[in-house]
Amino acid sequence: MTTLPPARRTRKPRKVVSDDVRAAELLEELRLIERTIKDLNERRLQVMLEASEIGLTTTKIGEAIGASQTAVSKWVRVAREA
Repeated sequence: MTTLPPARRTRKPRKVVSDDVRAAELLEELRLIERTIKDLNERRLQVMLEASEIGLTTTKIGEAIGASQTAVSKWVRVAREA
């Protein structure tokens, strides 16, 4: 019996944007969301640093935000260096 050669891979067809206006709106919204996330992350670091400086432990801070003490300790150290 003869076996058939393996099938060649075919490329997926390129996606075609069906609504250019909506696509532009979505991309702009994603840019805004990313900027908001970046701003919030920076603010979170500032607040963690201040909380640490007034005497809260990294364990307590971690409990408040649902993160490990190790992660909070690292973030506080990075914030101090910045």
